[in-house]
Amino acid sequence: MMIENNLIQNLPEPWFKVGTVLVGGLYQVGYAKGRDIILIHSASKVTLTDTITGERLAVGQDEFVSVEHYRRLKMSGFGCMVGEIIPTAGIWGGHLPVTTSDGFSLCKRDALWPEPDVDLIYPDGRAACVSTHNVCDIRAYGFSDTNLSFVIATESDVQIFVRPHDAHCNIKS
Repeated sequence: MMIENNLIQNLPEPWFKVGTVLVGGLYQVGYAKGRDIILIHSASKVTLTDTITGERLAVGQDEFVSVEHYRRLKMSGFGCMVGEIIPTAGIWGGHLPVTTSDGFSLCKRDALWPEPDVDLIYPDGRAACVSTHNVCDIRAYGFSDTNLSFVIATESDVQIFVRPHDAHCNIKS
């Protein structure tokens, strides 16, 4: 389910917020290699979401195996990603890429604990706050390897941000 979230106002171009996926008890997220599809693994299910459109592509049930199983930080794909192994990040560790090839980066500001923020740093050094939460558990954040989208995953939601494909080549520093 995609919802609007009023936490982010006027995110500087070329980025915009696609929406927020509500989840209960997020464990981990992971991007499909070379695609803007995010696997979202929560206590109740596993979903695949297109991070360009916000469309939910598939929903599956997870037969929780063991914490040791998930600490391998990868999950088997399903639906349109069947046969793929997706690297994950979340409560058991791991990380998503926090920089793009054209100079954008994400930085978590823990100094504001218990309400941490995530900043999007532009190639010219300016920063824009892209996540303000009233929860203290940001479980993962990062870019797809296409550099066109990024997510910020908390214990209760996954915020999705994107930029147009042509913006990747036309960034003004």
